[in-house]
Amino acid sequence: MTPSPTPITPDLPRPALTADRLAGRTVDLERLDLDRHAAGLWQAIGRHDALWDHIPGGPFAEPEVFTQWLRDRIPRPGQTIYVVMDKTGTEPAPAGLLLLLNANPDMGTVEMGLVYGAALSRKVTGTEGVFLLIDYALGQSGYRRLEWRCGPPNVASIKAALRYGFTHEGLLRQTLWVKGRNWDSNVFSILDSEWPARRQRLAAWLDPSNFREDGSQIKALGEF
Repeated sequence: MTPSPTPITPDLPRPALTADRLAGRTVDLERLDLDRHAAGLWQAIGRHDALWDHIPGGPFAEPEVFTQWLRDRIPRPGQTIYVVMDKTGTEPAPAGLLLLLNANPDMGTVEMGLVYGAALSRKVTGTEGVFLLIDYALGQSGYRRLEWRCGPPNVASIKAALRYGFTHEGLLRQTLWVKGRNWDSNVFSILDSEWPARRQRLAAWLDPSNFREDGSQIKALGEF
């Protein structure tokens, strides 16, 4: 019998995920600053009730409530909140949130979440934002595992996770009681060993040569 290969011992712990800015072509990710970002985020995502149907937070009756929701999350341990700054207009503008959650540097594991407004949903900007965050966690920072979780009713999130290259691992039942009901959680993941191939695929799709002058794609992501 051929012996099993000896596993490579991971280099642990990994560094804290605290970069202030991740720069891209169509978007930048900036650490949340309420003075700079709260008003723009209210316009992009906070005031749109339907965006919060499948997210534990929200909806929000007024900007002050939304800003307090953001403020309460800034100091949470193991969490980093990034504002997706859309650079396709006349000047960069807040367009959504990307979050790193439950980071465990000792084990090299972390979860991601997102709330995208209209400027990011089903757009190259949204895909690049996710690409930058995954590459920061698994590539630059060397984390071993990145999770994506969403409930079964959130069909758009399930499709997005698969499109970005996450693997569906299963369903955890009754993980939350929120908004007067039980929430189940679909669990997806990308491992550090899988990221180089997935990174190459996403980078090829995001390359400017894959887009026409009007911004439409030449090849769909599924063709790479």
